[in-house]
Amino acid sequence: MAKPIKTLTLITLSHLVNDWYSLLIPPAVPLLKFIYHLNYVQIGVLVSTPYIVSAILQTYIAYLAEKKAKRVLALKLGFLILSLSFIVFYFSNSFLLMVLAALLIGVGLSIYHPQGMGLLANVFKNQKGMALGVNGIGGAIGFFLAPVSMGYLLSKFGLKAFLLVAIPGFLMVIILMLCKQEEKPLDIVLKHVFSKELLIVGFVAMVSPFFSRGISAFLPAYFYNKGQNILDANLMASVMLLAGIIAQPIGGKLSDKFGRKEVIFASYTLMAVFLILFLFFPNLILLFLLGFATSVSIPVRHALAAEVGGKSMNANIAVSYTMVMVGASIAPILIGFLIDNFGFNIAFGINSIIAISGALLLFFVKPKQQNLTISSN
Repeated sequence: MAKPIKTLTLITLSHLVNDWYSLLIPPAVPLLKFIYHLNYVQIGVLVSTPYIVSAILQTYIAYLAEKKAKRVLALKLGFLILSLSFIVFYFSNSFLLMVLAALLIGVGLSIYHPQGMGLLANVFKNQKGMALGVNGIGGAIGFFLAPVSMGYLLSKFGLKAFLLVAIPGFLMVIILMLCKQEEKPLDIVLKHVFSKELLIVGFVAMVSPFFSRGISAFLPAYFYNKGQNILDANLMASVMLLAGIIAQPIGGKLSDKFGRKEVIFASYTLMAVFLILFLFFPNLILLFLLGFATSVSIPVRHALAAEVGGKSMNANIAVSYTMVMVGASIAPILIGFLIDNFGFNIAFGINSIIAISGALLLFFVKPKQQNLTISSN
């Protein structure tokens, strides 16, 4: 069992670092806006660009990595690209150059999720649910640490923080050299990956990242505008992400007992309710509950995608994550535009409509089975 535990530890650590990287630009929004005189639409473009690139590349990279049995190599390249791209971001002295750096960040972020989960599925053939749950905790910790650590680095070093955050990616490349997982090429055809049901699940999966990124990308700026300093603004914003650490394993267990669609429906409905309450009565307790409701469906959407998809777990997850990245990429630009024109409350409030729409879309999804044991072959 030593080898499976070692693989689970390495992949979960990779998840933590990858998802940490995905949220490092939002904590810097107040400083970027002030130093480069950016508006919130431009900020939204910077936040969205990595997700747009990831949405475009993710399925094809997953297909190639699985077909050529190069998933571990792909993970190493992903972290190397992420580290280099944040160095490039630091040296960018104009909006256009920052967008180009964000494009590189997107290439790095397009690799982890299908590769990491595919590796876990191969190792934990009879314990996939447990492995995905532990792996989800790693991602949630990464989300939580992003505003906390970046807020601290920004408060101490200013934008030089973008140089310092390159270090973990380089370390991950070295650490992943410990992962000598044996891989076998999978004979799949890219066009056979897509199905009507899987695409509907993808649209359902879009809702949570649209909702989450549309709010979390601007929460530091929201609190900063209310008079908090850069560190405190990010610490307060992190409360929403903290909830994900406990929400994801709970969501997985609940979906095993009550069903995937039922848990996602409850999650999306509560997202709308807690968001409205937070906008009328802003406090950290409601923000935590909002984060819990948002995060509880994350592992469930992976299981649902696996249950309606084909034989390739990498490809199923990649298709779902492509839609996740589409949602994550659209939200910051749209919400940034609404903030510029209507203020934070109206811009954030739009997300409640999105959440309810996603809940209703679930009625069109018909899973083939109702368990989390998913085949990778």
